[in-house]
Amino acid sequence: MKRLFLLTFLLVAGISTYAQSGQIDLTLRYNLAQSRYEVYARPNFSQTGFLWGSAQVSVVTPASVGNGAFNVTSHNAGAWDDNSQLYAPAAAPGLDFHGIGSTGRSTTLVANQELLLFSFTLPGNACVAGLRLFVNGSDPGSNPSTMPGDFTNVVYVAAANNTTSVYRANYVNTGTLCTDCVLVAPSLSK
Repeated sequence: MKRLFLLTFLLVAGISTYAQSGQIDLTLRYNLAQSRYEVYARPNFSQTGFLWGSAQVSVVTPASVGNGAFNVTSHNAGAWDDNSQLYAPAAAPGLDFHGIGSTGRSTTLVANQELLLFSFTLPGNACVAGLRLFVNGSDPGSNPSTMPGDFTNVVYVAAANNTTSVYRANYVNTGTLCTDCVLVAPSLSK
């Protein structure tokens, strides 16, 4: 019995330690062919059966986007839902905020490979340029009078009892475009 307890303890400690050393970055882009926005995770580590715990990925939109929850489709790391919305708060009257959350699920991660977490469409299925992910430490933090809600991005490790976030940063987060950029090399004719 003592050996089983010790083995279980070492396994949980090993998973928690490994996950703490690994980090996950996020990005958002518009998929023109699918007519949807997509959120991807890019880990800097590989792990089969990564215990993805509860998570929140927040999307910032121009305030001109119609008010209403996003139509979210889950792809990986659990069931995702637009749990909280904040429209044109005093701290950022030109912006709307959407906290899209998941309770998590065991997920296989491959170092430096993107994993599609979820996709979504705006009310009315419109494409509006300029959507981006919330920037922790830069976008307005929670404040009862000017920003009544916490839209911080977090990705918790389930094995660490939702106390260790492995979210690190956003990449390519300058705002989505509603068109694809197709580069064509000039022909070299003589």
